[in-house]
Amino acid sequence: MNPRQPPLLIVNADDLGFSPPVNQAIETALERDWIRSATLMANAPSRDEGAAIAERHGARAGFGIHLNLTEFQPLTDPAGAAALGLLNDAGAFGDTIRQLRPSRELREFCHHELDSQIRMVQSLGVAISHLDSHHHIHTIPWLLPVIQRLQKQHGIRRMRTTMNVYGHRLHTPPPLKRVLGKRLWKAACRLRGSHLTDVFTGMDVFVEDSTRPEFRRCRSIELMCHPGQEGYNEELPLLERCRALVSAGGYRFASFRDLAGG
Repeated sequence: MNPRQPPLLIVNADDLGFSPPVNQAIETALERDWIRSATLMANAPSRDEGAAIAERHGARAGFGIHLNLTEFQPLTDPAGAAALGLLNDAGAFGDTIRQLRPSRELREFCHHELDSQIRMVQSLGVAISHLDSHHHIHTIPWLLPVIQRLQKQHGIRRMRTTMNVYGHRLHTPPPLKRVLGKRLWKAACRLRGSHLTDVFTGMDVFVEDSTRPEFRRCRSIELMCHPGQEGYNEELPLLERCRALVSAGGYRFASFRDLAGG
């Protein structure tokens, strides 16, 4: 019998393309080998610069798409988005999607917009390794059929799971009803062929105790980070500490391209 391999550890930088400072911080993290995964926002102002970063670092790192229905302007139908309640007074996506009643029209708009975002990233030469989303909109239950339709259309089977490990001191686990909902969502994703990491949590939780059984007994872990974003300066030392833990052994530093599946 082959000895069990250490778990994969994927540290993913969200929001590539958000702004020049975010792009610069993500590229610095890539250059220092603090991360080997990032996700590009197709409708963000500095998207093209983000795509150029993906091209420069594509040999070693994997780059996915950061699906977005909560910030910046839509790529497709602004009037339709406004009529559905997705836009704010400035004509950009707002944080309303979780308050909207899911209608057929809303689902179709979301599919069309997110399909356009995927096609935009592909047109920029990015080989999409996986998908996740801004403010975790891909985990909204009524959006799951839309996400699964997009996965099938574009052959993107690797996807961020929902958060499932919480800190002893820093985070309060959600109520049981929400935990059960997360498990059902995860089961539905895998049933339709999605490839997910076993664990998704924050860097602070991992650094707090990287020897927890939830980490040591699983096959794969994703940690989320936001280099360059306001309010995330505390992540820089966490990135260094995560990389040091990998160098010390016990985890295999990876990107979503290393996750089993397609």
